[in-house]
Amino acid sequence: MSSFRYISKFHQVDIEAVISIIFSFFTENDIILFSFIETNLEYESVEDKEFIIKNKLYKSNQWIFPEEEPFYIPNIIWYKTKGREDIKRAIAIESLFRCIIMPKGLDIIHFIYFIYIIEDYDGPVLCVYDKINDFNDRVLPKIQSYLGDCKISKSI
Repeated sequence: MSSFRYISKFHQVDIEAVISIIFSFFTENDIILFSFIETNLEYESVEDKEFIIKNKLYKSNQWIFPEEEPFYIPNIIWYKTKGREDIKRAIAIESLFRCIIMPKGLDIIHFIYFIYIIEDYDGPVLCVYDKINDFNDRVLPKIQSYLGDCKISKSI
């Protein structure tokens, strides 16, 4: 059974804590992939373009997100991050990021967590879609210390 969690007032969390939070979902058998819309590459710096292309694992217009599928789906590049610096760079490239945690060697439809940032009236919200429903037991205890006054809820 899958579930959503929304962490509001996320503007209080600094970049190093965001990276630690993302790593809290990760195990040694997983990979972390960030998404980037392919047509937006033309607006990126040469260095960022090279980073995304060099780390590209998949390119797909397959809709894997839990939200309703839009009429048009652009090609999405899914690129891997190998450590803290790669994640920091991915977030610098796209502050309203989307990333997935998935087991190594599987297709992207088999992701375990989908983590993304949206903006609401109160600022950024970290959204977590948990396919295996272990957020409260496995992840929350690891990230609680990074959240400060953030609020966690099951709806926005």
